[in-house]
Amino acid sequence: MNEDLGKTKLDHVLSYIAIGAMKFLEFTSILFLPLLVVQQTCIYGARHPAQIISLLLVLMIIASAYLAHLLKIRKDNKNGR
Repeated sequence: MNEDLGKTKLDHVLSYIAIGAMKFLEFTSILFLPLLVVQQTCIYGARHPAQIISLLLVLMIIASAYLAHLLKIRKDNKNGR
C-alpha cells in the first residue's frame, strides 16, 4: 500500500476521492473560465459596442504576454536552466 495516502483503507478511499475531486475542479476551471470570459465580453459588447474593440485588444495583449512567458519558461526548463 502507498503510505503517502494513509495507513487504512478508508484513508486510501478518501484520498482517491479528494484527488478525483481536485482533477475534476482543475478540468472544469480550464474549460469554463475561458467560456465565462467570452460570455462576459459578449454581454459587455452588446451594451458598449464602441469600447469592445479596445477591450479585446487589451485582452489579446495580456494573453499574448502570458503565452510568451509560459513558452520562455518551457524553453528554459528544456535547456536545463
